[in-house]
This record gives sequence, C-alpha cells and structure tokens, in this order.
Amino acid sequence: MRTNKSRSYDDGCATAHALDLIGERWALLVVRELLFGPKRFTDLRTDLRTISPNVLTQRLETLEETGIVRRRKLPPPAASWIYELTEWGSDLENTIVTLGKWAARSPFLEQGLPISRAGLLLAMRAMYAPSNDGGFCVRLDMPDGTATVAGTPDGFEIHTGDDTSKAAQAMFSGTSGVLDSILFGNVTIDAAVTAGDAKIAGDRTAIDRFLRAFPMPAATPDITP
Repeated sequence: MRTNKSRSYDDGCATAHALDLIGERWALLVVRELLFGPKRFTDLRTDLRTISPNVLTQRLETLEETGIVRRRKLPPPAASWIYELTEWGSDLENTIVTLGKWAARSPFLEQGLPISRAGLLLAMRAMYAPSNDGGFCVRLDMPDGTATVAGTPDGFEIHTGDDTSKAAQAMFSGTSGVLDSILFGNVTIDAAVTAGDAKIAGDRTAIDRFLRAFPMPAATPDITP
C-alpha cells in the first residue's frame, strides 16, 4: 500500500517516507504504547489521555494499513479485539528511545506532566547509565501495570506483565507520574513515601542504586528558553 499522496512529502529520501508512515500527530505515541504488549482500544484511550476516539481510530487504521500494527481477536472467554505491533513495527523502539534521549536535552522540556507506564519505561531505557555499583532488580507496581527492571554494567532490562524471569530485590509501588517525578524531577523517594504517594519494600540499597541510574543530560547550551 502506498501512503496518502495528499499527505505525502513526495520525497525520495527514506526519512521522508518514514514521516509519511509515522509522522501524523499521535501515530508514534500509539506505537510507543504498544511496545510492551497488545492493548485494547479502551486501554489506548486511557494511556493517551487527550486523544479523541475518532483520531485514535484513524491512526490505528492507517498504522494497520501500512503494516506497523495489526488487529486480532482474543479467543474466548475474552473475545475482545486487541492491537499489537508487527515485528517491523516493533523495530521502532530504538528510534523512539533515541528521540527521547535527544529531546531530554531540550531546555523547553516541561517536568511534571502526566506520563504513561510505557512512556516512563522508555524514558528509563533512554536515560540508563551503567555503573559498577552492583546493579539492581526492582519490581514496579503501578496502577496501569507492573514491570521488573534490572540494571547491570552490561545494560538495562525490562520485564513486563507476567514475566517473572527476574527475581526482584526490592519493590516500588506508585503511579508512573510519581516515579517519573522521583527519577527525573525534584521529588525525593523519602518525600513521596512520607506523603503517601509511594511505597517501597525490600533492599533499600537496590532502590537507591535504581534511583541513581537515570541521570538527565544537561540541556543544550545553544538555546536559551
């Protein structure tokens, strides 16, 4: 299938074609939300808080037509329709992570805005800085799903849902927004716990290593906000 010529850049560069495919508003964020597994239409509406049902329907239809997303029906007793990335669509993960790491240097990046679980996990993947301090394995219990994250000198792993292949040393419980503010904002874990916005359990050393593992880069010096 060819992309809509009325919206195409009509440019032979593959980068221009990539924007033909995923450059529409919301398209790349729909892909972001599907990177950690299939979701129903209602799940996507919840995660993408300000998207309208009509726009979400249009983006899903286009992403399906271009082979980035596929729709399938779950077997009984669920029998509901879900959307998931194709293998080719999943290859966009590194692109999204790289974009996030690049944008984190913007002096215009606003802190404290709502963020989904998928958005937070990808931000962590982008910002992870390996160290030789022993690493960590922490379970994150958030209202919109769980994840176990592990950091070592060799890299960063994310295990979601029912994947229990990693035994956690510690647990964090709270919203993705609260954890985002702790990791990348100016809220301390102790302040969040005292306020009742978060709970922690297990090895505190592992928690502390986890919290130190995602330093924000300095803003680019070439721009004054």
